[in-house]
Amino acid sequence: MDKRRAEKYIAWLTRELDVVHRALQLAEKGVTITARYQRALTLLEEARAFLQELLRREEVLRKVEESPYISLKRIGEQLYIFIPDALTYIQASGRTSRVFAGGISKGISVVLVDDQKVFNGLMQKTRWLAEETEWKAFDEVNLDEIIAEVDRDRELIRKLISGKIFFEALDLVRSALLIVESPNKARTIANFFGRPAKRTIGSVTVYEISTGKYVLTIAASGGHIFDLVTTEGFHGVIVEDSKFIPVYSTIKKCLRCGEQFTDDFTECPSCGSDEIRDSAEQINALKKIAEEVSEILVGTDPDVEGEKIGWDISICLAPYAGKIKRVEFHEVTKKAVLNALEKPRDIDMKMVEAQIVRRIEDRWLGFELSQRLWRAFGQHSLSAGRVQTPVLGWIIEQFRKFREERKTICTVFLENGMRVAFDNLPEGVDPWEYKRRLEEAEAEIKVLGEEREILRPPPPFTTDSLLREASRLLRLNATQTMALAQDLFELGFITYHRTDSTRVSDAGIGVARTYITEKFGAEYVKPRTWMKEGAHECIRPTRPMDQDKLRELIREGVLRPVKALTAWHYRLYDLIFRRFMASQMPEAEVVKQRYAVEIPELGLRKEMEHYVEAARKGFLEMWT
Repeated sequence: MDKRRAEKYIAWLTRELDVVHRALQLAEKGVTITARYQRALTLLEEARAFLQELLRREEVLRKVEESPYISLKRIGEQLYIFIPDALTYIQASGRTSRVFAGGISKGISVVLVDDQKVFNGLMQKTRWLAEETEWKAFDEVNLDEIIAEVDRDRELIRKLISGKIFFEALDLVRSALLIVESPNKARTIANFFGRPAKRTIGSVTVYEISTGKYVLTIAASGGHIFDLVTTEGFHGVIVEDSKFIPVYSTIKKCLRCGEQFTDDFTECPSCGSDEIRDSAEQINALKKIAEEVSEILVGTDPDVEGEKIGWDISICLAPYAGKIKRVEFHEVTKKAVLNALEKPRDIDMKMVEAQIVRRIEDRWLGFELSQRLWRAFGQHSLSAGRVQTPVLGWIIEQFRKFREERKTICTVFLENGMRVAFDNLPEGVDPWEYKRRLEEAEAEIKVLGEEREILRPPPPFTTDSLLREASRLLRLNATQTMALAQDLFELGFITYHRTDSTRVSDAGIGVARTYITEKFGAEYVKPRTWMKEGAHECIRPTRPMDQDKLRELIREGVLRPVKALTAWHYRLYDLIFRRFMASQMPEAEVVKQRYAVEIPELGLRKEMEHYVEAARKGFLEMWT
């Protein structure tokens, strides 16, 4: 109860801090305040009284004193709690360097530590705020060398200002347009680099930041911008001799019913609404932005769909930009984005062609099979497709097998909490009579033996295994799981979620090592790459923070996702996090017991196995 109440006050203060400050200022001046400000003062007083009450408890003071990140001191009769102000430190230390025509000048920040626990807290919080932060002891650095770099940059700036060196002589900071798919991803990336400048061009919101090497304008395409038409050729593909020419048009979306189409209708073919948004608006806005920059970087999703979107964008913007390159990142983190900017490449036409062929297959098979169903059953609501129809056929076949092999199963719940399913009932029994007799019968449990067994951890998630486990454990369907995972990816909390690879990168192993070492100790770390090669990686968390830490950092305002997380986001994140951490931990050694459950008077017997003890928990600390 106390923890929940404390979390409520922390979340409220983080969210309404400006309101509280203003309310206190008005109250000091004796000005009549509004109901909102009065409520803020009331809640502030409640929080203060609650904190005072907590600090009177010895167990609370003991826990604060045991914390490696908070310092508790008595000065005279007063009790003081010292905590680090990481945001102020980052802002102040950032003033030691400047952005100039040649990039970002070198700066030095020296921290004099007079309280180790507060410094520990500062190091921890700065790492959460800026994952690339690395602290070094003063005696580990070559101070003369660093000062020489600082002096060199400052001298260069002085010469630029005085006109002794011209901008043309430098490798200048370049202006670039980074195009991603979703607005959420654009906002997340922009926020990595401080508070971005924001403007709207046409229907597109753009963000402007500096990375040191680039003055970067970030915008979203909104996903696919072109699709096959339906009125040209054979379902959108012109067939001439042995040539197949797909005909594309911009995607239109009805703002009332959500229907998507490509043909040039002035009204929605589904609901008749004239409220239609055309992806041509996105392209026109991107063209205007492209005229302002020296190069374009296409950062769409790292799969065949993203490659096709990137190619479409490239051919539309080619006349407006001197240089267009593809950048690819599998997680939305500052480090991953900066690394991608350093490794631009050309569009992979093999991937683009694969997507085009797959889309044509979908269109031809889907349209033709669906129309045959319409004619056969007289229902235009029926549909068939390249993937849909074979999967449906498999489901029907499995259901038929199930019906042929169907048997009566009697599930018994014993007094000790054990659940036993008997599937060897006599032929022709009356289930209800059998149920009555079972309720009056007694069961005997006989231990047949025990043995030790080594359990190996499961691999980290791929898309199919994530869908399966989310359905089994969270009761989420595929659409719900993928939508939640898409949000977690775009907000920078997990790696790309459309993957068939279990490969773990060095960065992923580093995330696991940090968390497991802090939580359980270094002996619980057993790094595994799972797969040796591949461009894609498994689905994993991007930072060493579990669900509780993620909630805490968001509640305290350390992390500020551009979209609010729901309880389902946290549950899915927890599933992904625990599975990944388990994959990087040692095997478990367990005791497996074999036993038989018998009901003699009904002639029922069922042999079962059960793990009764963990001799060495290993990965079971995270995944059971």
